[in-house]
Amino acid sequence: MSVSSVSSSTATTAASTTSSSTSSSSFSESDFMSLLVQQLQNQDPSSPTDSSQLASQMLSYAGYSQQVSMNDTLSSLSTTMNTLSSTVTDLYSSVSAMSSTLSVSA
Repeated sequence: MSVSSVSSSTATTAASTTSSSTSSSSFSESDFMSLLVQQLQNQDPSSPTDSSQLASQMLSYAGYSQQVSMNDTLSSLSTTMNTLSSTVTDLYSSVSAMSSTLSVSA
């Protein structure tokens, strides 16, 4: 979508907002909403944004947001599994050491 009537100061503000938010680790909902409001405020009144394009942008962000959430969950799960694996390995080593020193008689 092109917006031809945006002033240079607004374009600079939008560009700096975009660059600062993409340089961080994630693009938050408030960043997205801020850019969306800027886009709607600065659109050409004689050629408003197509509602299907707007819906597509919102759905794209929703998908992105879900992927970020899933990535965080998988990262947490991976950390938990690594900790559990380490604990089981240590426990197995302890049990092996104890079983080698114990004698079982029937």
